[in-house]
Amino acid sequence: MSEENIITQLSQKAQEVAKAPKYRGAIFQIEADEKGLALVDVKEASLKVYLMIDPDCDKILETRFFTYGGPIFTALADTFCKMIQQKTIDEACAITATSIEETLRDTADVRAIPENAVEIGQLQTLIEKIKEVYPEKKGTAILVREKMERIKYRTQSAEGRAEADAEWRALTKIQRIEKIEEWLRQTVRGTLQGDGGDLEILELTDDDHLKIRYQGACAGCGSAMGGTLFYIEDELKNNVYYNLTVEPEDPLDNLPPNPDLPGLDDNNPPASLF
Repeated sequence: MSEENIITQLSQKAQEVAKAPKYRGAIFQIEADEKGLALVDVKEASLKVYLMIDPDCDKILETRFFTYGGPIFTALADTFCKMIQQKTIDEACAITATSIEETLRDTADVRAIPENAVEIGQLQTLIEKIKEVYPEKKGTAILVREKMERIKYRTQSAEGRAEADAEWRALTKIQRIEKIEEWLRQTVRGTLQGDGGDLEILELTDDDHLKIRYQGACAGCGSAMGGTLFYIEDELKNNVYYNLTVEPEDPLDNLPPNPDLPGLDDNNPPASLF
């Protein structure tokens, strides 16, 4: 059945919601982590729902959905997202897909959505999934929040930086490199190796200047000199020592001198090109 034919079977209210949904979109994990909130993102059939939740009180602060399943899913999901704003998880999951359909009716005795529409049962399954996965998501959010608070204290406060300085000075150079190496192993090395690359530590100078060499696919990769480098440095600043800087080796440093090309200096100027 075409989408146009499906729409004609819906109530006027459901048609209006399906044509202009207010909660279509997505919420990303990094947004939740930065705010210290839990993100529940569950999928059933062609519908995915995102809930941003305060783990302290289990209240839903923001909702979004995405679907390519047509007007029925759009109308149901958008209405569900609207209904659960500022509700607790228990209150939200007490709402049924049947009750959502009823809110979309133009009149109480005429269905908003055909009774045989599979989307109603699929939405009910999705609601049950939300309640099932939330406890784990809540626990993870609390741990991430605690980690972010520790990072902020150690990198942005005077007291935290003083503590970090004292701990860093107490380590030998070998211990510092070992600590850096362990964190690289935990965070970035596996990802780089998965893409055919890697890195090695060349030296640690001035106590906080780390020089690395990219290997394999990472050598000469534009991302390795940009986003990847920034990520590595941020991870080390946040989790090892706030004052660390990371510099990749210049690939040209390893090129042997070409005897056929004279050096350029004031006493040996290049031949004129003209």
